[in-house]
Amino acid sequence: MRIIYFYVSRQFLKIFFFTAFAFGFIVLISELFRQIGFYMEYKTPFIVMAQHLLSNIPWWIIQVLPVATLLALLFSLGDLAKKNEITAIKAAGVNLWKLIAMFMIIGVMIGAGDFAAREFVVPYTTKFNERIKKEKIQKEEVYVKTEFNNLIVTMQNNTRITVGHLDTKKRRMTDIIIEHYSEDFRLEKLIIAPGGNWKDGTWMLENGVIREFKNDFWNEIAFKSYDSGIHLKPNDIAFRKMNYEMMNLHDFKKYINQLRIFGQTALSERIALQIRYASVFAHLIVMMIGIPFALGFGNKLGKILSFTLALAASFVYWGAQAVTQSMGENLILSPVMAAWLPNIIFFIIGAYLLATVKK
Repeated sequence: MRIIYFYVSRQFLKIFFFTAFAFGFIVLISELFRQIGFYMEYKTPFIVMAQHLLSNIPWWIIQVLPVATLLALLFSLGDLAKKNEITAIKAAGVNLWKLIAMFMIIGVMIGAGDFAAREFVVPYTTKFNERIKKEKIQKEEVYVKTEFNNLIVTMQNNTRITVGHLDTKKRRMTDIIIEHYSEDFRLEKLIIAPGGNWKDGTWMLENGVIREFKNDFWNEIAFKSYDSGIHLKPNDIAFRKMNYEMMNLHDFKKYINQLRIFGQTALSERIALQIRYASVFAHLIVMMIGIPFALGFGNKLGKILSFTLALAASFVYWGAQAVTQSMGENLILSPVMAAWLPNIIFFIIGAYLLATVKK
């Protein structure tokens, strides 16, 4: 039995790796032609151009892994069926479900590899790609921005902070206004200070005033030093948008939490996070859909028709992912359902199709 597993898995993996890298090479060439004008404009040396393109290969490859999985399955398993090797395996008393289970395990392993690449490889190669573009192609001066002007931060507890100038290196901000609102959006407290420093995990304001509003009256209290109760770090106040590809799970979750602290729903980001989890099982779903078609439903369908239908079913699955993601962003589905609903539906369809395979 081990010999059969080894033989069949070797056939699959050989085609899988060839297809994945072939697709990656095709994308590389197309990207070269797409950016050739950009490279010529900045007179980019060949070695720098190669670094810029090659650093994106891990990202391109994981994008085509589901298609590579499907094609490898159809070609390898379909070839076994065409040569009647599947019939020989069944005649030897081997339950075809064991072979199918092996492909299911391979699908999960590919999904785990996809997840690991997004977690440990792609964030670093994407950052390297951006650095090559800015430092060696556009030759921009690379510096860490530490000073920001006219910042407005809205927080969850009905609080809004306005900062005229922030220096994250000195951990100091000036021209500070902190507004606290009630649940019905009435101004309850206004804190105004010319400056403040980050100290012991909080912003300490200096030489300002506190105005508390009640009905049509307000009371003003001056202070020399005041704990604002704002615990946002200097770099968190100077928050900037980031690409998902540049973040691992830890950074991605932290990024979402920062958005929500600032009063944003972070809906697209929460959906993208759930999709990252759901993508682990995408290759398993592709396997479940592809196996019955690769075996031709017991030769009820022709090989070309089976191949075409498998591709069509898989593209419907990927299209469903785009549709549910859009529904999630429009508040029709929750972020979890937007990411996982296609997997649930096509898992049921795949299980039904597998049940039709003659064992």
